[in-house]
Amino acid sequence: MKYTLQVLFSTLFFTCIVACNTVKEAPEEKKVEVVEEEPKGPITAVFSSMPNYKLSFADLTLNMHVNDLDQRIFKHFGEFYTKDFSVYRLDRIDYLAESYYINDIDLFFIDSVLVRIQAFLTVDKANDLINQYGRAKIMINDYHNKKLLETEQILTKAGNRYKINEKLNQFTLKWVRENADIEYELNEKPNEDSTSVNKQRFGNMVNPDGHKYKLTFQVKDFDYQLAWVKWESYKESRGLIAQPSDQ
Repeated sequence: MKYTLQVLFSTLFFTCIVACNTVKEAPEEKKVEVVEEEPKGPITAVFSSMPNYKLSFADLTLNMHVNDLDQRIFKHFGEFYTKDFSVYRLDRIDYLAESYYINDIDLFFIDSVLVRIQAFLTVDKANDLINQYGRAKIMINDYHNKKLLETEQILTKAGNRYKINEKLNQFTLKWVRENADIEYELNEKPNEDSTSVNKQRFGNMVNPDGHKYKLTFQVKDFDYQLAWVKWESYKESRGLIAQPSDQ
């Protein structure tokens, strides 16, 4: 009886081991798909044309030399009368800090020295200039605006600021300074108004787009220097300039 129980116990123990081993079999490993990496090509470079600095209109000063002019923003527009008279024009508006109200700039050089700065504006700055530079000489040449001033004032004052009569649509303001003359021209007359005195002046070589607002800074003797350049050009065209004799 004892032998029979031992055999039975051994059989049960062997069966238990087999059953346990069957339960503890390791689970199948999950298959992981291997994705091949695509070959990395060069990243496309993006070159921006936006400038990394801004030139302010105030940085332009009379009597500066042409060699000090930033050729990235101004391009040589041409020579007129003689080679001594050169004009440079704004070429990159996005370089200009005041591009939100200045549309174009012309620079006039005589003997490589800046003698005139001319800016064409997109908005009227007459009131700002009056309050910045003070008392100015105003010139009105047409009948409509002269007639208006028979019954109305040119300037009105609100607080500490002066304001030009909004009904005036054509005039010129002039400031005389120690080292420079400043001039601001406004012409808001309709294009169909053929009686406009300044119509031809606003639509010419230096203002082909006929801008309504023009601000000019020039050296005190600009008119004299320009007259001299024109005289030299006239003499050259007439063959009046003496040529050195060959010896």
